[in-house]
Amino acid sequence: MNNGSEMQNYSIDFWGQAAFILVLAALLGFVARRILHKIRDMKSMPESGRILCDTFYIPSTWLIWGYGALLALEVIVGQINMFISEDAIAQTRNIFFVFFTTWILLRWKTRYEKVLKRRVKRTPSKALDEELILAVSRVLSVVIVVVAALIILDILEVQLTALLAMGGIGGVAIGFAAKDVVANFFGGLMIHINRPFSMGERIASPNKNFEGIVEEIGWYMTRIRTLARRPMYVPNAIFIDAIIENPGRMYNRQIKTTIGIRYQDVGKIEAIVQDIRSMLRSHEEIDQDKILFTHFLAFGPYSLDIEVYCFTKTIQWEKWRDIQQEIFLKIVEIIHSHGADIAFPTSTVNLERVSASGKG
Repeated sequence: MNNGSEMQNYSIDFWGQAAFILVLAALLGFVARRILHKIRDMKSMPESGRILCDTFYIPSTWLIWGYGALLALEVIVGQINMFISEDAIAQTRNIFFVFFTTWILLRWKTRYEKVLKRRVKRTPSKALDEELILAVSRVLSVVIVVVAALIILDILEVQLTALLAMGGIGGVAIGFAAKDVVANFFGGLMIHINRPFSMGERIASPNKNFEGIVEEIGWYMTRIRTLARRPMYVPNAIFIDAIIENPGRMYNRQIKTTIGIRYQDVGKIEAIVQDIRSMLRSHEEIDQDKILFTHFLAFGPYSLDIEVYCFTKTIQWEKWRDIQQEIFLKIVEIIHSHGADIAFPTSTVNLERVSASGKG
């Protein structure tokens, strides 16, 4: 009778221990969250401390609760026969710790990335700096996840060589499939390192036949909005051997055209050329430090050709077109002011006069 009573008390004892651990874990998790919340909202707290508190704010609660649940389960397994071994619980506890460490590191990285982006908004190279921060952040994410996965495999006592050997032909197929993924990832990484373009810039590739405004540089591909406003998704590996033109990084935009004057206005060519040259040299939107040509260039099939060649100060496409239009209209005014005109294709037909008798 006494033995039965002792067994019952013993059973109640370890169940009570498990319940006590769970309640204590719940309370500690709640207290930890409240403390971190108070510390994070302190005005005297430096930014680095606030980032750290915010990083641990949610994971700390789940970490304490999870460890409490595992500890309670370990107490129960140690006292009664269950299908779960103590080694399995120990492995689960280690994996749990790795998982939460990974979660905390990723949260810290994300929050610190936001802080850095806020700081670079005040710098002249804001767009480029933001992309560099994004690239480093992505690399860190990959490193953290890969290291965590390797540690978990080690905890589970999985041999990587054996795992690869088991893959066989399937592993080779996966390797070929992963080749493109790796190529695209490193293509994106090279974009961030070399910076041939950044988000918001208009680019073109003569050898890959695409043109548009860069909207996003992703892990696997880059999204470009074409001039027809269609989204184009370009795998990052394409950029490894693509020739990229980036008009947004020009110092100037070029104006180059040929104007044809009628042959009958040949005596006015020199004065027209001089006036066009003077107009360009006095134009406030033309860069006088760059090449500026205005010359009678060639005898065309039906016109005397004058070439105009100069550079605008602006690189903005719309403003450049407005300036070019203004210059073209002024050239027309100069030509007309000299009593000349622009030539157009003409043909001269020589007719032989024939007498009434039919003889010339």
